[in-house]
Amino acid sequence: MTQRFGKKSGWHKLSPWIRIWTSSIRYKWMLLLFLFSLTPLLAMGFISYSISKSTINSKITEYSEQLLKQTADNMDTRLGIYKDMMMQVVGNNEIVSMLRALDGTDGSQYDLDSLSLTTKLSTIIAINQDFQSISFLSPKHYIKGIYRWSDRSVGIVSPFLRTLEDGSNFRWFPTRIGTYVDSLNSQSVPVFSLAKQIYKTSDDSPVGIIAVLDIREDVLKEIGTKTTKSNLDIQSFVIDGSGLIVSYPDNQFLGKHVREVLGEDGYAQILKSQPQTSGFPLIYKGHHMIVNYKKLHTNDWMVVNVISESSMYKDSNRMLQIIMIIAVICIIFSIVTAMFLANSISRPILKMTRLMRQVMSGDLSVRFMAKRRNDEFDILGENFNYMVAKIDELLKAVYEEQNHKRVAELKALQAQINPHFLYNTLDIIKWTALLQKAGHAAEMVSLLSRLLRISLGKGEETVTVEEEIEHVQCYLGIQKFRFNFNIQTYVHLDDEVRLLRTPKLILQPIVENAILHAFTEREDAGGEIHIRCGMHPDRGIRFEVADNGRGMDPATVESLGAPSDKMGGIGLANVDERIKLICGTDYGLDIQSEPGRGTTIRIRLPFMR
Repeated sequence: MTQRFGKKSGWHKLSPWIRIWTSSIRYKWMLLLFLFSLTPLLAMGFISYSISKSTINSKITEYSEQLLKQTADNMDTRLGIYKDMMMQVVGNNEIVSMLRALDGTDGSQYDLDSLSLTTKLSTIIAINQDFQSISFLSPKHYIKGIYRWSDRSVGIVSPFLRTLEDGSNFRWFPTRIGTYVDSLNSQSVPVFSLAKQIYKTSDDSPVGIIAVLDIREDVLKEIGTKTTKSNLDIQSFVIDGSGLIVSYPDNQFLGKHVREVLGEDGYAQILKSQPQTSGFPLIYKGHHMIVNYKKLHTNDWMVVNVISESSMYKDSNRMLQIIMIIAVICIIFSIVTAMFLANSISRPILKMTRLMRQVMSGDLSVRFMAKRRNDEFDILGENFNYMVAKIDELLKAVYEEQNHKRVAELKALQAQINPHFLYNTLDIIKWTALLQKAGHAAEMVSLLSRLLRISLGKGEETVTVEEEIEHVQCYLGIQKFRFNFNIQTYVHLDDEVRLLRTPKLILQPIVENAILHAFTEREDAGGEIHIRCGMHPDRGIRFEVADNGRGMDPATVESLGAPSDKMGGIGLANVDERIKLICGTDYGLDIQSEPGRGTTIRIRLPFMR
């Protein structure tokens, strides 16, 4: 025997608790009351939380859209001011004349500056602290304005020179880290730039020089911070048309692509959306957020507001916590109440159960003591008391009846000699017939005596197979003397089943049926009946009674299955029913017959010893 050891599954660990809660009416009532009290509370809490969450979501969405619009409007206004300032510079005749003169100098000297130009520019831009510097570029020269760029290589300057291709339009450049030097020091500042080509004021012809206004990125960050200052966790930043970050609260993201902040899905959503203002939910790096954006009117830049969902639903989560605290209090109250009510219901039932066990053990003196509450339990207790009293009365009546029965049995013992008297009388008749040389009569009496002895037996339902065969042989012997028919009978009995037991009187009705029905038209034509008994192929005993009579059609076979109405007759259906009652429904008769080819009846029985 192999024994397996292992951890029990979670289901096996829970099954004892499940059986406890489902086996006791006390726990069933507790569970029922608990569920009925808690379910409405949870439903109301869930509905309240859902409604509040939806309302907060709607209001915050509306609020964020207002903030976004305000931020975009402020930035558009500020960028418009920068364009106006640029126009003041490029539209100043003195500045344009100085630039043309400087640009017309020897081309071998790339870096140019002029004190008078610097002084003029300082006067113009001194009124606005947002500007970091202003420079001028041409294909031949770099002309210093206020501060000089530290890096004036072709790779740095060439993107700005493309402004010459835009005609009179403005061109905006994303944020970069600009390093500026003068005679005293140098400084590095995040700046974004505005560039425009310079034209002659006299004939509006281009002079081949562009002005580049460097503006500190802090001004955009400050606009976003002031506008979105609230209890919500909102991040406001600016990106250009290609997705590069122009302004961001954290400087490490400046100049990087917006994918670094919103991921590929966020950037794809921004590209896919066509309206000037739009929003969408986003999950990036496990953070749930709402993204709103709006395009600026000044250029192709966008203002993006990112709101954390955790801050959006902070109030609703606080409400959920309050609901959970109330739910816990109600759960405790429900448990206490359910236990009290369940005990008030289960206690009388448990008391009734204990009294019933005492009654089952034989104590009929117990009684249920009602508390006079006039409820169902008092009624049940009164009926229980009546039932126990009635059972006690009936048991006494049965006891008296048994005493009377014993007296009747003693009297019946005196009549037990009657079967022996019958056998002895038949034996005397037999010997008298032999003395008077009436051999047939003596043999019939002998056969009848053996037949009655087997039939009556000892009052048991079963006999040995050998006795059942002997019984049917006695019956055939008597029938031959009664009707003088010419039917040959053959008995085939296997030795291995002789001493096994079988329900008695099962072969005689079948043989009788064959004599009465199979040979009614051929009593002199050599009829044969074969009786076989042996082991069944599928385990058990099998009897078989086969004749070569006229056979039967299916309707007749079916009629033989009905109980017989003849006086003293036992129908085949009765035999089959008696076998099933004694041996089980898997056993019984099987009839096979064809007209003109005889009938075969098989009986299947189990091993009975």
